[in-house]
Amino acid sequence: MPSRNEPCPCGSGQKYKRCCLGEARRSGWSGLLPARRGRPTGVDEVTAEAAVLAEDVLASPNPIQRTREGMILLREMFREDGPLASLRWSWDELVPVVERHIFRVTEEVEDMEERRERLFDRCAPELMDSERVERFDQGLRQALMAPGRTQEERRALAVSVLEMRGVSRLPPYTYWRHQSMAWLMMAQVTEWAARRSRMNAAVGWALGEEPGQGSGPGMSPRAMLRAMEEPERVLAAVRDAAQADPELMELLAKYEQSILRSIIYGETPEVLNGEEWLWMTVVLREPLRLEAPEQAAHVDVEALLAKLDEEVKQAVLTRVEAASRDRSSPPEAQQWFDWAYKVLVVHPLAFYGAFAKAREAPLLERFEGEAGLVHELQRRERWRAEDLEPYRLHLAAREAHGAEQRVRRLQALLRGEVPTPGPVLKA
Repeated sequence: MPSRNEPCPCGSGQKYKRCCLGEARRSGWSGLLPARRGRPTGVDEVTAEAAVLAEDVLASPNPIQRTREGMILLREMFREDGPLASLRWSWDELVPVVERHIFRVTEEVEDMEERRERLFDRCAPELMDSERVERFDQGLRQALMAPGRTQEERRALAVSVLEMRGVSRLPPYTYWRHQSMAWLMMAQVTEWAARRSRMNAAVGWALGEEPGQGSGPGMSPRAMLRAMEEPERVLAAVRDAAQADPELMELLAKYEQSILRSIIYGETPEVLNGEEWLWMTVVLREPLRLEAPEQAAHVDVEALLAKLDEEVKQAVLTRVEAASRDRSSPPEAQQWFDWAYKVLVVHPLAFYGAFAKAREAPLLERFEGEAGLVHELQRRERWRAEDLEPYRLHLAAREAHGAEQRVRRLQALLRGEVPTPGPVLKA
């Protein structure tokens, strides 16, 4: 058997994964079909009907093309007003999961088929369970026997009904083991991506961005800055998008507000590294002597806002970029720091109050004992540059060069020097 990326042996000129691989993986259906035309015995009525109809597809001169056409029909039936609409995921459950993974998958993989496969495999643990698989099985069987379906629709349903007979109800749920379910889930993801893209395009246009300039889960850093400078243009664009698709704005608001709340109230996910904790402590300890974020109202605002300079903004923006490159960090990291930057610009007191509390959040360790080392440093009432040296050496030994550079800058700050600028994040 050829590998997925080799030319298909059928001579089509396409890669095997784009041509006959799917049919080869469906070979289990052939055991359910009779050798000749005729209704099989020993199976229930729905399976017998599915076997007869599926044989029309698999015994046709071009079964691969017929199967592809059938999957397109299934996708149409799966739309919100279609006969398979009851099998759809609610947007409230689908959107948060997809938003956490889709942008990283897009950055990791260029091939569309591989993107779908990887995205399904990452989303499935949260969106699939034995009850959902069984519901799909029963829904497809009912649709097959329901009146009003065209013959081509019934053939498409029949192939999926036979596939579901061999599908495991238990995890792991994978793209190739649960192909009909994966195809339909990705169809719904495509709907969501198209809706979100229209909104992003409207906002980008309002900010004068050329198509393709935006990156990541939100706007580019340049667009963020312009949005803060020209909020009325962005609000007008968002208002237009809301009128065109009200539910989209509601779903995005729920997801994005949950991230904002986690920042404002200090419910920090495990995306902070040690040197980031230390940076916040060094920069904020004097102007922000807080035991709890709610004490932010009593902070010396002038002293605090004096710290809100380009260096701090750049540090957060750099972390947005680093999170997008760091495949070992949780998929939420890039989105979380993206929104942290927006809070930093719009609600600086809330931002600093949140990070005062965030210093107590769980540390994402890169080596054994890092948390203990950082906690020991944080307990010091006053720091000296040399106090950070053992931690810097640990990072250097593990070739964590970006983290080591941040610690060097902290040491320079503690010595009263002007720290060398960090890497510039290209907008």
